[in-house]
Amino acid sequence: MLSYLRLVYYLLRPGTVFLRRTSNALGDNLLLTAVLPVLRRKYPRHKIVVETPWPQLFDNNPYPDWVTDKHMKTTRRHIKPVYRASGRGAEPLISQMTAYVERDPDALPEMYLADFEIDWARERYPGEYIAVCPTNPREFCAGRKEWGVANFQALRDRLREHRFVQIGMDADPLLDNVVDARGLPIRRSAAVLHNAMFFLGLVGGLMHVARAVGTRSAIIYGGYEHPEITAYEGNLNFYNEVECSPCYDSHRAQQPCETMKCMRGINPVMVLEGMRRELPGSLNRDG
Repeated sequence: MLSYLRLVYYLLRPGTVFLRRTSNALGDNLLLTAVLPVLRRKYPRHKIVVETPWPQLFDNNPYPDWVTDKHMKTTRRHIKPVYRASGRGAEPLISQMTAYVERDPDALPEMYLADFEIDWARERYPGEYIAVCPTNPREFCAGRKEWGVANFQALRDRLREHRFVQIGMDADPLLDNVVDARGLPIRRSAAVLHNAMFFLGLVGGLMHVARAVGTRSAIIYGGYEHPEITAYEGNLNFYNEVECSPCYDSHRAQQPCETMKCMRGINPVMVLEGMRRELPGSLNRDG
């Protein structure tokens, strides 16, 4: 009842602006945090309300006045940033989203973790480790972002001197010789990422979470999506463009790819060499 009364208050209050999710996806909702500072700069005296199915992403965020998972009727004060990406030459997603307020190509997603959240992860998973997630949701992209669990396992085996902590969904296949941190709430997964040497994974929500907590990533892009639309500075991105790349279309669900030629062109040795060259110096040891 109190949340509905609060909703009515903000709807009736003239100086309120509403920021609405573009989808239910983790990454799309987290990218709203990149829009918030731009929105606050433009409307310093307004109240800012965020509507999202992932309100926990906004805990401790100083920019919104209220974050709710209640769906509200659209008004002229709603901002719903929608991006479009298809083929080459697409403007970066964050730049497209901030353009609904004022274009800011330097904006970044950010999660504000509390000290107790970081300390919890440090006590639970002490020491140096690489965070890894070898899978992605398959519904929209029909598995075209998948590099294959076997490839992640081969890479992990070649880095046997290093500790790995696997995050992601509890139903994901568990790699051998990793510490199991699957199935954690998203903020605890974010804390695990915060404390990691770097994140090894695929294009998707956890890549954005890693950036939002300041952790570099090694990301297997394949050829489905070009890094120019989602890559972050400081990340190591493995992109393999073939004749049909990139095939990502943000407004069209994909069908399974028969060849996965772009992903098959990236092997664990190639990724290992890139990681040892570009990422923390401890990976330069023989393994």
